This record gives sequence, structure tokens and C-alpha cells, in this order.
Amino acid sequence: MPIVRGFAAGVVYAVLAMLALPAAAQTLPPGDAIGCACLKRSVDDARADWTTRQGALDAANAELARLDNQLAAARAGLDVNNPLAVAQFRQLLAQRDSAAERSRGELVASAQAANARYNAAVGDYNGNCAGRPVPPPPPGPLTCPR
Repeated sequence: MPIVRGFAAGVVYAVLAMLALPAAAQTLPPGDAIGCACLKRSVDDARADWTTRQGALDAANAELARLDNQLAAARAGLDVNNPLAVAQFRQLLAQRDSAAERSRGELVASAQAANARYNAAVGDYNGNCAGRPVPPPPPGPLTCPR
């Protein structure tokens, strides 16, 4: 009877292992140095792109804050009877509006898209390579499939 139970347990484990094969086929084989190095490079490239785009957004927001402060100071001392002062104020207001448009428009969408690409690259790397022993990639330039 113990032999039958052992055999039955072996069959159950074999069936479970076969059910897991489709999921395993979607990942890199353990220790795939080139594949993991390529995924690591994708993570690094995506991080650099996100950092650049986030930096541009941060700079636009800083410019907007600077113009807001400058506009508040100009508004406090504005002589509405002086046409030159009013014209300068309107010019500053137009600059502020332009900066606000830049900081809310394409720069935000670009930074968000870059962040999504970075998160996807990290997810791919973690799903395929993190926590697994990976030998170093072969010497020489790394050629990755796109």
C-alpha cells in the first residue's frame, strides 16, 4: 500500500509539473546570462530616459514657481495708471501662462510614459532574472534582440 501511495503522489507531482510548463516557457532559462544582461540594460536605459524626462518636468515646474512668485511681487506693486507697468505685467503673465502650459502638457505625459516603460522593464527583469544565479555575460559587446 505505501508503494501505491508513493506512486500516486509521483503522478500528481508530474501532472502539476506539466501544468506549470506553459508558464515556465514564457521566462528565460535559469542562468541565461545574455538575456538577463539585456534585460538589465533595458532597465538602465529606461531609468536614464525617465530621469531625463522627470528632470525636464521638474525644471518646468521650478520655472513656473519662479514666475508665480515674480508675478505675485509685480501684482503687489503694480501701478494700474502706468501703461508701461501694465504692459510689463501682461508680458510676465503671458510668460507664466506659457510655462504653465509646458508643465502640464507634453512634459507630464512624457514623464508618465517613461515611468511606465521603466516599471515594465523592472517587472520583466524581476520576473525573469531577480533572485536567480546568473553567470556574468560573455566578454565583448552585448548584442540584444529588440
